[in-house]
Amino acid sequence: MKADILQDWRSNAGNWKSRSALVLYRAAQAIRRSRPPFRWLGAPVVVLYVLYVEWALGIELNLKSTIGPGLRLYHGTGLVIHEKAVLGSNCSLRHCTTIGMKNGPADSPTIGDNVDIGSNAVLLGAIRIGDHAVIGAGAVVVHDVAPGDVVAGNPARSIKRPK
Repeated sequence: MKADILQDWRSNAGNWKSRSALVLYRAAQAIRRSRPPFRWLGAPVVVLYVLYVEWALGIELNLKSTIGPGLRLYHGTGLVIHEKAVLGSNCSLRHCTTIGMKNGPADSPTIGDNVDIGSNAVLLGAIRIGDHAVIGAGAVVVHDVAPGDVVAGNPARSIKRPK
């Protein structure tokens, strides 16, 4: 947890909102996954996370989701990540992005490492986003994206393939 917090901290240099949101997220996630009595003793941190990050900032990083270290949040307001979503290391997310299910609770995206996701993007269903992919602003992604591919549009289509 400590290494993840430090990596998130460095990735969000100069952005106090993202830094504070991610520190609380990592701490609340660790507490939620712990066993009693630590879970009970840490309950105020989870409550603070919900009140500050989810309610005040409008950033819904589900505590059950799997998010790799180095997550960068740019203007995180309106951000929603489903509990079954998986994000790799060093991903970037912008405001009003939804990463969620399409047909059922286990039907959520798996996102690779170093993926850059633009604002107002929607990623739905049991799709895989490859490492180093770029999702354009406003894209609606319902199919797999190859590593290094750049996609945009509704529905998202490749606009630049990796060499």
